[in-house]
Amino acid sequence: MEIFKTINPTLYIILLSVALVSAIAFVVFSKGQRGLLSLSLKSVASFCFTLLAVGICLIKGMNVAGLLFVMGFVAAVIGDVILALPAMPEMKPKGMLLTLIGGLSFTVTHICYTAAIIVLCGFKWWIILIAIALGLIFLFGNNLLGKLNYGPLKAGMPVYSTFVSFDLAVSIMALISGVNIVGAILLVVGLFLFWLSDIVLMHIYFGVDNQQKHEFIYYFNLSFYYLGQILIAASMIFLI
Repeated sequence: MEIFKTINPTLYIILLSVALVSAIAFVVFSKGQRGLLSLSLKSVASFCFTLLAVGICLIKGMNVAGLLFVMGFVAAVIGDVILALPAMPEMKPKGMLLTLIGGLSFTVTHICYTAAIIVLCGFKWWIILIAIALGLIFLFGNNLLGKLNYGPLKAGMPVYSTFVSFDLAVSIMALISGVNIVGAILLVVGLFLFWLSDIVLMHIYFGVDNQQKHEFIYYFNLSFYYLGQILIAASMIFLI
């Protein structure tokens, strides 16, 4: 590991730059996540923010929190690929099943992020109240932005909204717990953008508006999501 520690600023900047460039390339050329090119660019962009997290673990040394973050990023890559498939015409008949599997992958991501932050900062009971409040905003406030039809997945949405909100709530605890302030700010902003991207995502997959509007809001969803994931990964160099 010593070779990584001697070049860590350069390696960190390179990995961060590659993650940003690959994300921008995908967002610009995503075209509503349609076609093989879009899927390939998405896979590369997701792999690159995971590579950033792995590189930081090589720089700093792997620990329990770092491993949990990496596991979360890997689950996110799987979810990213799976959730892109329903947009392809040949996969539409399996769209609901793929959406469910992708959602479960991201549930794992949120669990891993929450666990990593708790390992780093401990846990306070009042975080549950913040998570519930954020979950209610996610679940009910989302309907104010447009009509949603979750179909057979409706019963699971309260659970998912809680998982989506819990790691954001725990990151707020990290911010006030006295850990590295730069890392904590990056983490909170990253998870907030991730949370926002999921709010937008609900309107893409479950909105009843026209398809043209769905394709337009993809760009907001993807921009929030990739910047959020990159900031979460970038925070690790200050936190683990």
